[in-house]
Amino acid sequence: MHPKAKIVATLGPSTNNVEMIGALIDAGVDIFRINFSYGTYDEHTETINNVRRIAEEKDKLVAILQDICGPKIRIRGLDKRMDVERGERLLMSKHPSKEAFSITHPELIDSMMEGEDIFFADGTVHARIIDKNESSLTLEILTPGTLAEGKGVNLPDTILSLGALTDKDRKDLQFGAKIGVDFVAISFVSHENDIKEARRIVKESGGDPWIIAKIERKNALERIDPIIDSSDAIMVARGDLGAEVGFFRVPLLQKDIIQKCNCKAKPVITATQMLTSMVDSPYPTRAEVSDIANAVLDGTDAVMLSDETAVGEYPLKAVGVLKKTIIQTQESCELHGKREPGTREAFPYAAAEMSKLIPCEFLAALTLSGYTVRHLSRFRPQKNIYAITTNPSLVRKTTIIWGVVKCVAIKDFKNEKELTLKFLKEAGLGPSAFILVTGYLGEKIFQGKSVRYINRCDIQPDMKS
Repeated sequence: MHPKAKIVATLGPSTNNVEMIGALIDAGVDIFRINFSYGTYDEHTETINNVRRIAEEKDKLVAILQDICGPKIRIRGLDKRMDVERGERLLMSKHPSKEAFSITHPELIDSMMEGEDIFFADGTVHARIIDKNESSLTLEILTPGTLAEGKGVNLPDTILSLGALTDKDRKDLQFGAKIGVDFVAISFVSHENDIKEARRIVKESGGDPWIIAKIERKNALERIDPIIDSSDAIMVARGDLGAEVGFFRVPLLQKDIIQKCNCKAKPVITATQMLTSMVDSPYPTRAEVSDIANAVLDGTDAVMLSDETAVGEYPLKAVGVLKKTIIQTQESCELHGKREPGTREAFPYAAAEMSKLIPCEFLAALTLSGYTVRHLSRFRPQKNIYAITTNPSLVRKTTIIWGVVKCVAIKDFKNEKELTLKFLKEAGLGPSAFILVTGYLGEKIFQGKSVRYINRCDIQPDMKS
């Protein structure tokens, strides 16, 4: 059985080699995430080429997600790790010294005010500003922990002037567009204009990846609906989001964001600390397995592993836990089968409902942009979904859509019957019957949408159904 929710795995020192990439594909990875906070363009090119080649050799549909780093604020100027205790006072300055550390965007110190909170290292260290002068801040530690060079800094109370894209990000977007990544994740999105700028850059560079907005800033929540509307997909980035808004809000925010994406038929990835214990342990905690299952029940299209596969000791086991949990969860319940259709969703909705009532082996969606297959997936049919397109660039993008097991691109055909037969041959299918929902596929074939119940004898009269 195929897991209907998709698996995203981050490549890193533990897995970025030919043998492990192949093993991860065999284990069920649908999308490989490449973190552009690290590495050179030559290294990324080698990684992408390896993934493409190995996936082709295995005849598997595997996509590349480029995750650009954005204006991540990090600790700068610490010579060694520093353990801090509650009540301890530290100096943070624009200019690091023996007495003070700084941050990667020291100009932000001008915007910080007394009484504001600061979180370090994914929120594990909580501090408060108790004094400020022209070039430095005095911090009081509220929760103990460890500070180190390069650890993240979150400023939930500070009004930030930083946009989502840095000069490095713009160069990374141009590189990704030229090499042909399938998805680009934009970090620290705060406004829909961040997505529009990224889309303009990749288009001007000759690329057409789907743009994923990472929701990890407090002010992104204030613009969440237009951000979803402007994006091709969403990532609930729970690490920085938890540091920004507080850990206890994250579970309900996750559910709310996933629900909004489901209603708009926009794919959504749930990310961060899905299986953190498996960085060092071959076994997950029961709470982690419950977290994965709940994300699936919430309606997520995909779940993502970060450190677990990038630097962890048990990357294959972590992917196996994800896959088993997804399958077990989808087998045990009907996933969001009660969604009401919008006015433009009548045909995908009808196809999903028909699949419950009449014998069929799967559903297929004819789609040019991905709209029809996304909206078919929105109704979470229990049968597998196949996508048929004339647009080759769409094929790997369907790896992020819940329930889609394969997408086939067909360019040369004379009529609908020939298109259908070529699809079945390419996909290696010989069904007795299936349901076909058609979207717009260009002037060559369909003038409107339809839902059809196709029996084998309808397209192969010499064969019995």
